[in-house]
Amino acid sequence: MHIATISTIRNTGKRRCRSTKTCGHAIDIETLIAENQSLKARLKDTKRQLKEKDKTIAAIKWEQVQLKRENTHLRKKELQQTGEIKTLKESLRIARLPKNSSNSSRPPSTDLYKPKRSPVNLREKSGKKTGGQPGHKGSTLLFCTDEPDEVVTHIPEICSDCGRSLEKIPSELGHTHQVVDISIPPTVLINHKSMVKRCSCGKCNSGSFPKGVQGMVNYGPNISALVVNLSVRQYMPFGRIVEHLWDLYKIRMSEGTVANILKRFAVDCKGKINEIKSELKKAKVVGADETSATVNGKKWWMHTYQNSLYTFIGAHPSRGQIAQETFFPGGFPYSILVHDCLSMQLATPAAAHQICNVHLLRELKAILEAHPEIEWSKELLKLIKDALKIHKEGTTPNKATRINNRLTKLLDQDMSKAPGKIPALWKRLKKHTDKVFLFLQYPDKEVPPENNGSYPNFNIIQTSDLMRS
Repeated sequence: MHIATISTIRNTGKRRCRSTKTCGHAIDIETLIAENQSLKARLKDTKRQLKEKDKTIAAIKWEQVQLKRENTHLRKKELQQTGEIKTLKESLRIARLPKNSSNSSRPPSTDLYKPKRSPVNLREKSGKKTGGQPGHKGSTLLFCTDEPDEVVTHIPEICSDCGRSLEKIPSELGHTHQVVDISIPPTVLINHKSMVKRCSCGKCNSGSFPKGVQGMVNYGPNISALVVNLSVRQYMPFGRIVEHLWDLYKIRMSEGTVANILKRFAVDCKGKINEIKSELKKAKVVGADETSATVNGKKWWMHTYQNSLYTFIGAHPSRGQIAQETFFPGGFPYSILVHDCLSMQLATPAAAHQICNVHLLRELKAILEAHPEIEWSKELLKLIKDALKIHKEGTTPNKATRINNRLTKLLDQDMSKAPGKIPALWKRLKKHTDKVFLFLQYPDKEVPPENNGSYPNFNIIQTSDLMRS
């Protein structure tokens, strides 16, 4: 019985040991599960944090890309602005150089100071004395032997030496001096009367008034001609015309009346204007130019087309091709057009084009004053002067060929990187090489090298009615 008891006790102990181990394993599993869940939570949190960090890194990288782009853009902008500042400084330096009629296309009337003489002045010293040269036929005020309109005698009354009276001593003719003067003619008042006659048939007939006498009071043809001359030829503003008529003739005229006189004149002279335009269309050479003018407070352009016999001047609000088509539709297909290389003039149909060499000389002078170190400009200026000298003395085919070869050699040089306005001039001449010395192909001097005769020197025009007509 003792043995059996022991055996029972041992078996019971074994069962107890297994149960204890099982409980221990269960506790370990629960701990591991809890740790696993905790690790999963931490992993999830870590992944979330990593994801947020990835987003932050991506945002930072994108910001860096944007900053790089902005930096590149700013660098380009800085380089562009630096170039613009350099160009503006150069333009400002050139603009501060004195401009006048000798180094630009400005008319002499706009010169605010006397142009200083310089080594590149268009007019060079000839070494001769000023004034008329030997052999020059001068003109002076000559004594007129016609019967004078008035004689004024000057008789001495006392002796300038002893003071005695010379009243009873007869006078003799000494010297005669003349004064040439003008008299202001008085206003002429003319009454036109219409007479009435009654016919035997009973009809009452009245005399008809001539043209220009339709109103009760009219201005005569001489006054109208004077007003037109002062406005159209002398370029006087309306206010000064009114003042001029009052000061000289005591005629009180309004500016509106001046405008009406000009409008009537424009209508009457349309036939002559068409004749001038027709003759210019047939001319072998036509000079063209334009300048700005103030018309009713606005900027207009006065376009001139002329030759040695005829001149046409027209006003237009545009400086472009529309103005040329308005005045001369179809251009000048049978003429050589001489101009200053304006794009509008270059686009005008013509048999050939000649660029004004005097405009080129003025432009080169301004360039040399701004950049005296550039030899290319000096050589071009000398070439143009040589061409003008050959034209004056008489050209030949060989001389013309040599001049054109020199021009080609100069234009073959690359001046695109030169300072100032030299590249623009170089490109323009290279494009229109055949138009620079075209005048040398005409030994008879029929084609002039410049269009100075075409420049219209206008001041201020207060109405555009006449020009529109």
